[in-house]
Amino acid sequence: MKTKFLNIALASMLLVVSNLANAGLITLNNSTEIGVLSLSESFKSFYDYRRASSHTGYEQEATAVMFLAEHNGALALYTLLDASGTKHNKRTASLAISDFDLANVLLVDDSSEKNKNGFRWKWVDCCTDGMIYEIDDVDNFDIDLEFSNVSGFSDFKFLSFSDSGKGPVEFDISNSFSIQSVSEPTTLAIFALAIIGLAARRFKKVS
Repeated sequence: MKTKFLNIALASMLLVVSNLANAGLITLNNSTEIGVLSLSESFKSFYDYRRASSHTGYEQEATAVMFLAEHNGALALYTLLDASGTKHNKRTASLAISDFDLANVLLVDDSSEKNKNGFRWKWVDCCTDGMIYEIDDVDNFDIDLEFSNVSGFSDFKFLSFSDSGKGPVEFDISNSFSIQSVSEPTTLAIFALAIIGLAARRFKKVS
């Protein structure tokens, strides 16, 4: 009876440990951990496309701003180009995405701005540009991104969010970067494994 109970307890703890070990994090350029923005509304609703511009509140003048957001278990990459209202000449940018899939494009300001490799944008001072791209496998991805044909701006930023409610942390990035999911063996998982080992050892002595 004791053996059966111990086996059940150990199996349950191993299941918990397995789940914890598979809990992942997301990194920028395989080094910097980044937090995801949690949304209570749909990806498109948050982008709030009107008057030829996005209205997320994270737009920045003469800057390409990118971040990840999640909603109902789905994960999407946002790209926001510029902030409307400041006078400037025409600006351009192209973005290539590894393993790009047109079916994953949830929104692009102009349908003609997407192609088989990614996006090619042109905009003027009345407007912004950008897109939303859904990531298929939220637990296993490694995406390379590269801006080219950039004119009228030179700043690229990736935003990281936390649960504290404070504003995002901004990371300056180059025109070429990557984002990836990483398996995270947590401290709690390691602690649980230690408990399993101690319990098994003690039971062996008692027996």
